[in-house]
Formats: sequence, structure tokens, C-alpha cells
Amino acid sequence: MPADALLMSTIVVAIFVTFAGALAWADRQTSAGRPESDVKRRSF
Repeated sequence: MPADALLMSTIVVAIFVTFAGALAWADRQTSAGRPESDVKRRSF
């Protein structure tokens, strides 16, 4: 595998990992205020 393809693959994977980390952090920040027992879910 050429070095430039390896570098581009590494950059793309790093972008996806950063985005997943940001989503996980935002989900943790927003779910801290709501208790899980009070969440009402409909079953369809």
C-alpha cells in the first residue's frame, strides 16, 4: 500500500473516531439531566 493511501486512510479513520467521540460526549452531557426511570417509551 502506498504511503499516501495509508496516510489518507489514517486521516479518514481519525475523523470518524473524533466524530463518534463527540457524539458520545454530547449524549453523555445531555442524558445526565434526565433520569432514566422517568423516560416514557412507546412500544409500537
